[in-house]
Amino acid sequence: MFSHRFLCAGALIASALLPVGMARAQALALSASQAQSLGVRFAPVAGAAEIELGASGRVVLRPDAQYVVAAPYAGMVSRVLVAIGQPVRAGQPLAAFASPQLFEAGRALAEARSQASLARQALARDRGLHDDGIIAGSRWQATQARAGEAAATVRAREAEMAAAGIVFAGGAGEPQLVAGRAGLIAEVNAVPGQRVDGAAPLFRIVDPAALELDLLVGRDLPAPVGGERVEVRERGAAGRVAGVVPVADGTAAVRVRAVLDRRGSLQAGESVNVVVYLRGAPGGDARVRVPAGALTYWRGAPGVFVATAAGVRYQRVAVEAADDTTATVRGALPAGARVAVAGVAALKGMLAGGE
Repeated sequence: MFSHRFLCAGALIASALLPVGMARAQALALSASQAQSLGVRFAPVAGAAEIELGASGRVVLRPDAQYVVAAPYAGMVSRVLVAIGQPVRAGQPLAAFASPQLFEAGRALAEARSQASLARQALARDRGLHDDGIIAGSRWQATQARAGEAAATVRAREAEMAAAGIVFAGGAGEPQLVAGRAGLIAEVNAVPGQRVDGAAPLFRIVDPAALELDLLVGRDLPAPVGGERVEVRERGAAGRVAGVVPVADGTAAVRVRAVLDRRGSLQAGESVNVVVYLRGAPGGDARVRVPAGALTYWRGAPGVFVATAAGVRYQRVAVEAADDTTATVRGALPAGARVAVAGVAALKGMLAGGE
């Protein structure tokens, strides 16, 4: 079961009161025998180039994964040929559709094709007459122009019919609305015999594999900036942050959109736990991971006890993220440093007694 990572709000406040750059280290003398009697144990810190931020997200369809088939004109749906959940291919008929405007558009297309055919015949005839010197060049040019205009009219009428998403069964039979792309039928808003207005949405087609993640990151968590890796570990999915936008509700939260490079077993509409790997900013104090038991608080500020040659020193840190097992912090912690993970309460007592 995924355990949410979260930023400790108290640590964030304390860090704001005392920036890491102003952190103080307080030394305590501690012999090996004293450490043993107090039950003090140490563990090494680990470098952390990234923060693992946990967030809840929803699996949603990409905007380009959906396609709406609408009524091209006011008319009537006489037959519905598909059902919800049915896969369709591009150009597959979805419903039979009748409209006076549609028949007028079909008549105009047939007329344009007829005129274009006559213009092609005239073009072929006049070409031969011009080559034989029987007709003047001006007549040949006029014939060419009429043929070009007729062909352009056909293209315009065909484009109108294509934009309407209409085909005629058998070439000149029943007019049918067709799918503009392949996918699954997600919505059917058409009923046989129903009269609809022009542009009324009748079908919605979706690509179930075109998924992305919609995350909400609260104000008490560090926000992504874009490009960070994301994972849904238990579902085998991964991707990257593609966009971040503030939520306009006064909470200072941000919405994060993540595109998927690997879909895994995700399905649209489900809620999942997502890990976002936040990159560290260059420069500043070192970012390291410490065991959660090493993190403690002194005078309201977070810190750790670091082993030294003479004993230990209390080093204040800035907490960036924490969970039940580890904490990611920034502070003056050198490579190879060891921090106390047991006997921390006794060390705090020594720290208080030394003041």
